[in-house]
Amino acid sequence: MNPKYAYLLVDLFCLSGPFFLSFHKSVAFYKNFKALFVGLLFMCAVYLPWDILFTYWGIWNFNSNYTLTPRWFLLPIEEWLFFIAVPFACVFTFECVRYFKKSAPSKRFTSVIGTSIALVAACLCVYAGIEELWYTFGATLLCAGLLLFHLQRKSEFLSYFLYAWLILLIPFFISNGVLTGLHFYKYDLINTSKVEISEAIVRYNNQFNLGIRIWSVPMEDFFYGLAMVLLTLTPYEHFRLKWKSKTSL
Repeated sequence: MNPKYAYLLVDLFCLSGPFFLSFHKSVAFYKNFKALFVGLLFMCAVYLPWDILFTYWGIWNFNSNYTLTPRWFLLPIEEWLFFIAVPFACVFTFECVRYFKKSAPSKRFTSVIGTSIALVAACLCVYAGIEELWYTFGATLLCAGLLLFHLQRKSEFLSYFLYAWLILLIPFFISNGVLTGLHFYKYDLINTSKVEISEAIVRYNNQFNLGIRIWSVPMEDFFYGLAMVLLTLTPYEHFRLKWKSKTSL
């Protein structure tokens, strides 16, 4: 196989299953495509400029050995597709959890998990700001802010999202593992030094992150990914409920 298709295959792996299952009559996720489109636009309005700017600053870059030639605003075409494929798969998983888990996880579960992640993110954000670790700072600031916003508002969907996120950690570490080190499973489970990862599709400049990796995945990716999905879900849930109420009249 041509290695230049590596990133594209990761995108297709994330998107293909959830897309085709969206049309199954049980969850019927396709009925929410309109609201999802709004959520994706909202998220991309934040994440794409962030991605372009960090690429320009050299905080991360994309290995041309594993990406296709076309680049738009410094980003390979697969990176643009990433911001569709991954949130799509995650929101689909969220809806599956909500459909099959008829009762929401307890408020205590939401409070403990959500507050714990928010506090860890906030502490890391303060440290990163002092040390000028800009990837760590951006990812943790957005993650903490979104979680605290929804915890304060007691958003009903947050408990389902956090439950779904725990499930999503398995495919998250597989897909991100491939992106950040093709043979990610060969590395130690926890790398606490600023280890250089070979054969990465997305290469990080360790000057701007904590240098802590789970296999090959920077710890910051956990907060980056959580915030990306939650930022998509926030307008998605608002418009889904708004349009649902109109159709039920």
